[in-house]
Amino acid sequence: MAKIYLLPDLNRYSVNRNQILSLTCLPIPPNKHIKLIPQFDLLSLGAQVFGLLVSFSIFYYFNIEKTIPLFAETKKFRIKKLQLSSNKLDLIDSNLEMIKTEDSNNYKKFI
Repeated sequence: MAKIYLLPDLNRYSVNRNQILSLTCLPIPPNKHIKLIPQFDLLSLGAQVFGLLVSFSIFYYFNIEKTIPLFAETKKFRIKKLQLSSNKLDLIDSNLEMIKTEDSNNYKKFI
């Protein structure tokens, strides 16, 4: 169940203290409970958006400068390692074929 929050006294210095101004500046009868979500408070919305812009900008800069080049470097290293391994396997395969033919010829000579 949602919590019920009392509205803050936004109108505490006014002459007419029988009304409380809502966050949208519409009069609300005094002492009326309203269900509000504090994250969507219109008074702090600008600060929240500004904070998000700053934090996402820092996150974006960090990813561009550090993370993505690291992934690219790792990918290049792995490709180079795979190419070297592939070259070694080709060499081993050719040596194995040569050994098979020599063994076959030696066996024929032996018989």
